[in-house]
Amino acid sequence: MRIVARFVVIALYAVALVTLAGASGGCGGASGDPVPEWERVTTAHISGDQPVKLNLGDYRLGDRLRLAWVLSGPEKPPVTLTLRIFNRKTGSGYGYAVTPESGGHAIARRDDQAILLALVPGEYRIYFSQRFAPARGPGYDVELTIYTMRTTP
Repeated sequence: MRIVARFVVIALYAVALVTLAGASGGCGGASGDPVPEWERVTTAHISGDQPVKLNLGDYRLGDRLRLAWVLSGPEKPPVTLTLRIFNRKTGSGYGYAVTPESGGHAIARRDDQAILLALVPGEYRIYFSQRFAPARGPGYDVELTIYTMRTTP
């Protein structure tokens, strides 16, 4: 009976040591890695009644930008939706334009990743526009949210 009890105690110690070693090894490696995180920058609502170029403001952005939207209104209006950003320090810019039939397929009316841009972190001015000939409107009613990727330790 004593031998069985000793064996059980030794086995429990071994399991405890292996568990402790695995837990501390996993925690030590994970704490040093930065965790990327999306942060909301701004939101806006755009009416589809008239073409518009909207200055959304100046913001400090990380190394990625994401535009999420909800589009309502006509099914496939003849519009071009454009996101443009300009670095306040260097004047360089990034942009992306999309139409209802971009890439040969209809754009999603609700899309959390409608436009994704990789960029150099810094201060940017953000513009969103919806262009169409006024006689060919209305365009989409757009609810949009801009996010940036932050890396936190």
